[in-house]
Amino acid sequence: MDERLPQYLHRPVQILWFGSDEFVLVMSTIFVAVIVGGVIGWTLIAALLLFIPWKRTKPRGFIPHLAWRWGLVSFRGYPGPTQRRFFE
Repeated sequence: MDERLPQYLHRPVQILWFGSDEFVLVMSTIFVAVIVGGVIGWTLIAALLLFIPWKRTKPRGFIPHLAWRWGLVSFRGYPGPTQRRFFE
């Protein structure tokens, strides 16, 4: 069983100059923009260019937690985003 670990565990995986979550976001946005095209495609690219610098001011892991907050994903063992009280 071979598994590769990064040299420094505290550094996130980086593809080109993007973090792994940014890279997925960039590639999916460009893919959709090319398919849609026109003004909507350029609007998606402009939104991406505004989102990336804003996202870099946030702590690491911000996008998965944002998706959790919107109810798009769930974390195993954690309550949902609408729960106000949690008792273990």
